[in-house]
Amino acid sequence: MDENKEKVEKSTQEENIQKFDEEYKQSRVIPKDYKKKIRNRILKNSIIAIIIIVYLISINVLSLYMETPNYIFSMKLVCIVFAIICVIYFELSYRKDSGYLFLHGAEFLVLAMITLFNIYAYSLFYASYNKILIYISIVVVVYYVIKTIVTLRNMKKQYYESLNDIKEIVKKGNVKND
Repeated sequence: MDENKEKVEKSTQEENIQKFDEEYKQSRVIPKDYKKKIRNRILKNSIIAIIIIVYLISINVLSLYMETPNYIFSMKLVCIVFAIICVIYFELSYRKDSGYLFLHGAEFLVLAMITLFNIYAYSLFYASYNKILIYISIVVVVYYVIKTIVTLRNMKKQYYESLNDIKEIVKKGNVKND
C-alpha cells in the first residue's frame, strides 16, 4: 500500500514538474505582436542606416563632380537642415518625454557634425577625402549594427521583466507592512 502511495505521489510530482516546465516554456515565448514591434523597430533602424549610407555615398560622388564652391555651399545647407531636424527631434522628445526620439535627435546632431567636419576635411585633406568618407560610413554601419543588437536585447528584456510580477508582490507586501 505504501509503495502504491509513493508511486502515485511520485507520478503526481512528475506531472506537476512537466506542467511547470510547459508553463515556463510558454511564458518564455514572445507573442507575435511584440515580435512585430521588435521587427518594426529594427527595420526602422536599418532603414535609417541605409539612408545615412546612401547620403554619405552621394556626398562622396558629389565631391568628385561638383565644383568646390558649390559643393561646400551644399554641404553647409545640408548641415543647417540636419541641425534644424535635430532641434525638432529634441523638442519632440522633451514634450513627449521620449528617450527614443532624443536618441534620433542625437543621431541627427552627429550627422550634422559629420557634415560640418566634411566641409573642412574636403578643404584640408582633399587627396584622402574619399577614404575619410568611407571610414565614416564603416563607423556608421558598425554603430547601427551595435544599436540593433542592443535594441533587440533591451526589448526582449523589457518584455520578460513585464512578465515578472515579483516587484509588484514586494510592493504590495511593503504597503501591508507599513
